[in-house]
Amino acid sequence: MLRTRTAVMIAIAVGVAVTLLLALDVVDPVELPARDMVLRRLPQHAAQRTVVVAIDEQSLRVIGAWPWDRAKLATIVDRAADAGARGVILDILLAEPRNGDEKLAASAKRLPVLAVAVVDEQGRWLMPRPPLSDSVTAAHGNFELDHDGILRRLSSTKQSGDRSLTALSVEAASLITGAPIPVGRSIAPAFRTRPSAIPAISAADLLRNPAKNLRGKLVFVGPTALALGDRVLTPTTRGHQPDPGVTVHAAATESIIRGDVITELPPIVAGVFATIGIAAILIARRRRIAASIVIAAIVAGGIALLANGTAIPFITLIASAAIAAGVLETRIIIAALRSSEERYIDHRERDAESKRVLAHELKTPLASMRSLTQLMNGFDLSDAERKRVTSLLQHEAGKLETMVGTLLDLERLPLRDFASSSTIIDLGDLASARVDFLRASTDRTLFVSADRDVFIRADAALLERVVDNLVGNALKYTTGAVTVRVVRRGNDAILEVEDRGPGISETEREKIFARFVRGTTAAGTNGLGLGLSLISEIAKWHGGAASLDSAQGGSRFRITLPVAAESAKAGAM
Repeated sequence: MLRTRTAVMIAIAVGVAVTLLLALDVVDPVELPARDMVLRRLPQHAAQRTVVVAIDEQSLRVIGAWPWDRAKLATIVDRAADAGARGVILDILLAEPRNGDEKLAASAKRLPVLAVAVVDEQGRWLMPRPPLSDSVTAAHGNFELDHDGILRRLSSTKQSGDRSLTALSVEAASLITGAPIPVGRSIAPAFRTRPSAIPAISAADLLRNPAKNLRGKLVFVGPTALALGDRVLTPTTRGHQPDPGVTVHAAATESIIRGDVITELPPIVAGVFATIGIAAILIARRRRIAASIVIAAIVAGGIALLANGTAIPFITLIASAAIAAGVLETRIIIAALRSSEERYIDHRERDAESKRVLAHELKTPLASMRSLTQLMNGFDLSDAERKRVTSLLQHEAGKLETMVGTLLDLERLPLRDFASSSTIIDLGDLASARVDFLRASTDRTLFVSADRDVFIRADAALLERVVDNLVGNALKYTTGAVTVRVVRRGNDAILEVEDRGPGISETEREKIFARFVRGTTAAGTNGLGLGLSLISEIAKWHGGAASLDSAQGGSRFRITLPVAAESAKAGAM
C-alpha cells in the first residue's frame, strides 16, 4: 500500500491539475456535451407562465408576407391585454418606423410590453424608435453561443456605448417574480422546459378569434416560420433541430421564473473534490472497489446536484479517478512483472547453482564407488578386506540413494494436491507421539510441551518427517537437551524445536533452508544439506513457513502452519 504521505501528495497534484484545467476552460469541449446529455434525461417541466404567438407559415399565408403593418401587431397586443395577459414580449426588431407605429404604441400602454433590441456591427443599439420607445421597454435579445453553437448561457445585461440593456428573458421573468435585475451576470437556464414544449398559438388564429388561455401569462410574439427569424440549439433540444428564437426566449424565461438556473461548481471546489476522491482511492486497501465507489458517487451525486441546479465537471472528475486507478493498476502490474522477473532470475540462478552443487555432490560418492570397485578388481583382497570394501560401497550407494530420493521429494511435493492429500490432525498429539518414539533410540534428554486441540489440515507423514528431521539435527549437532513445543497463536499453529548447541550465525541463517547448504557447525558430520530445504518446502506446501531464531545457548527452528477452519476442527473432534 502506498504510504499515506505519498498518496496525499499525488492527490493534491491531481487536484491542482483539475483546478487549472477547469479554470482555463480546457475541458469544456467534453464537459458541456456530457452535461447536456444529463439535462436531456432529467424530468421535464411543463410551461406554466409563457405562451408563444407564432408568426408561422399559416399566418404568412393568411395575413401576407412579412413584415406586416404594425397595426397587426397592435391587434395582437390588444388581444393579449383583453385576455388578461401579464405582459407581451415582442421578439421583433422595431428599429425602423413603419405604418401603424402610433396604434402599436397606444396598445402597448395597456400592459407591460417588451421589445427586442440588438447591437449592430458598429456596436450601436438597434432599438424601437419614437413613438414606440415611449411605450415599450427595450431588452437585448443577443444569444451567447458556445464553441459548438449551443446556447447554454445569456448575459443578464449587455453594455454597448453608454447604454446597458437587460436580457429579454430576464426582463420578462421580472414581470412575474418582481425580482431585481442582476447586473453583469452570466445566467445559464437549465431549459427543463424545452423550447418545443412552449404552448403556441398561430398569429392568424389569434387575430381571427380572441384567446381565452392567456390570463396571467407572458405572451411572446415572434416568427417561427422556417423562412423567418433565428434558430438556436439549446442543451435540451431534441434531434439537433434548432428551435425558433422566440420559443428559446420563452423557455429561458420559464427557467428563470422557477429559479431553475445552473450554477457551475467553482474550479477550486472541484479540485478539492478531486483531491479527496483520489486520496481515498490511493489510501484504500482495495483500490478497485474504492475507485468504483468514487466514480459511482461522482455520477449519482452529479446527477442529483444538476437536478438541483449545480453542475459538476462529470468527465474531469471521473477521468481523474479512472486515471488514478489506471496508473495504480499499471504500477502494480509493472511491480508484479519486475517481481516475477526477479524471481525468475533468482530461480534460474538457484537452479544453476543447485545443478552445480548436485553435480559436485553426486561426483563424490560416484568417485568413491569407482575407486572401491577398482580396488576390488585390481587387487587380491582377503575376505575381511573384501567385506570392508563391500560395506563402504553399500554406504556410498545408500548415500547416493538418499540424495536422489530427497531431491525427488523436493521436486514432486509442489505437484501434489493438498486437499486430497491432507486430513485434520492435532499437531500437539503428532509431535508428542514422535518425541516418544525418538526417546526410545537415544539416551539424550527430550522435552515436549504441546497444547491440546491445535488442529491443522496436513499430511501427517510429512509432518512426522519434519519433527524427525529437526529433532535428529538437534541431537546430531548439539550435546544438550532438546525441547519440542506446540502452541497456538491466533490463527497460527507453531511447532518449535529448540536446542542448546553452538547456534547458527546470522549470515548463515539467511540461506540455511536452501538446497545443499550446511552450516559451519555441521562440519565433520555426515549430511547432504537437503533436510532443512525439504522442511521449508513441506511448510510452504501446507500454506506455512519455516524460520530460524537464535535461542539462548542454541537455535530455535520454527514451523508456522495455518489453523484448520472451525467447521473442520469440529468434524475432527
